[in-house]
Amino acid sequence: MPDDDLDRAEPQPVVAESGAEAQVEPERQVVVGVRGQRMQHMVAADVLHPLAAHPDDDLPLGLDLGLRTGFGDDWLRLGPVKVFTDGSLIGHTAAMCHEYADMPGETGALQGDPAALTETIIAAHRGGWRVAAHAIGDAAVDLTLDAYAEAQRRYPRPDARHRIEHFGVTRPDQVKRAVELGVIGVPQARFVPEIGDGMRRALGADRVAGAYRLRSLLDAGMVLPGSSDRPVTEGAPLLGIQAMVTRTTASGQPFGPGEEITARQALHAYTLGSAYASHQENRTGSLAVGKLADLVVLADDPTKVAPDHIGKIEVLRTMIGGQWR
Repeated sequence: MPDDDLDRAEPQPVVAESGAEAQVEPERQVVVGVRGQRMQHMVAADVLHPLAAHPDDDLPLGLDLGLRTGFGDDWLRLGPVKVFTDGSLIGHTAAMCHEYADMPGETGALQGDPAALTETIIAAHRGGWRVAAHAIGDAAVDLTLDAYAEAQRRYPRPDARHRIEHFGVTRPDQVKRAVELGVIGVPQARFVPEIGDGMRRALGADRVAGAYRLRSLLDAGMVLPGSSDRPVTEGAPLLGIQAMVTRTTASGQPFGPGEEITARQALHAYTLGSAYASHQENRTGSLAVGKLADLVVLADDPTKVAPDHIGKIEVLRTMIGGQWR
């Protein structure tokens, strides 16, 4: 994230980076189209299976050859294992502690037996995986936090950096507990302009304040990453940054007033924040000697243009591994 204010008396491009390094990488063969692509893939929990390990190893689930989070290189790497605990707000299937505002009596559901979901999360943790649990409703968030706490009680592991994907509807006590456990919430601000009106109807005006929090997470001391949930929503980072700043639905309704953040904070989320959530902040996320030379040149400064213009900024050039693409 750039720290220096750039003089915009004359139009000039600004650089928003996702990483930099002193050494220029040699060309690699992992490419998609004309641009090299760095990928960190999630593994669905369904593919984990019992291992032929010694009983004393206490490794109930995993992948053959010991593959787990971190395997790979800077181009293709295994990320966290994905565990689905509930559904969605729009579908009224996210597991909630209270009924949906537009569907009395409905509180959604967990995607399995609570004990089984908990044991899957614990087993993945035991096997050395970083876990990214999909949890949107506050009841699902409770289950996930309980599982992470129990995993660390049984098998302490420093800086595991487990995540809760979406962290959709949360109470202040859940935010506080997540920070205490070192868990990273991964909200998708882009949901607000695309499906925010539907989420408002499902939750009711009173509970929107606790949905897809941003500022509350920063204020509590959590490192906030940027995320789109592509292809559910548009994946362009600049659109995501704009949504973090504006938090306005398609109909123009504010979504959780007070939870918006500044453009500089949003830019940090999409660079160093996301690198931290991926346990890659020592390799990417900022321009520094020894980090990957991945960056883009923008036609304008996202921290200075009008918030509703951020998503329209043109990407002029892209550098990956020190090579212009």
